[in-house]
Amino acid sequence: MPQTIKPDTPAGTPAAGAVAFRRQVLPQDALLVRRVVESTGFFTPEEADVAQELVDEHLMHGAACGYHFVFATEDDDMAGYACYGPTPATEGTYDLYWIAVAPHRQHSGLGRALLAEVVHDVRLTGGRLLFAETSGILKYAPTRRFYERAGFSAEAVLKAFYRAGDDKIIYRLEVA
Repeated sequence: MPQTIKPDTPAGTPAAGAVAFRRQVLPQDALLVRRVVESTGFFTPEEADVAQELVDEHLMHGAACGYHFVFATEDDDMAGYACYGPTPATEGTYDLYWIAVAPHRQHSGLGRALLAEVVHDVRLTGGRLLFAETSGILKYAPTRRFYERAGFSAEAVLKAFYRAGDDKIIYRLEVA
């Protein structure tokens, strides 16, 4: 059942309208996720393909695929989403694969609310660590600030990982 953010929720209140969270993956989510990812202006077409493929993977194999979702909807439209899952061959470690918010909802607290939902879900399963990664280029400075303000710490920098001059920064959050 969708959960509606109310003003007294710890995750915060998005700026306008009621936002409902759901975890059930629906067939239309693949294209909606792609649209949100593309609308941010942060991701390449290949990365948008991957975001869409993860939804398709869940639709084909269910939760057994290891990809879990939290969708934020507003007025029957996707305002943002997060994709996460357990890290294979670990105990209690999870990866935050994607978190994206449509431009009209950015800076409203929706990203923090989505992350709070993910952390809640990870805790419910006995998770203890959540990792996220992002680019080190200037364009991704807001993303790095988002993680740092959410309590993540930068644990590793992989030089020139994505391409020459584009480092991969791995963030860690203790959730237990």
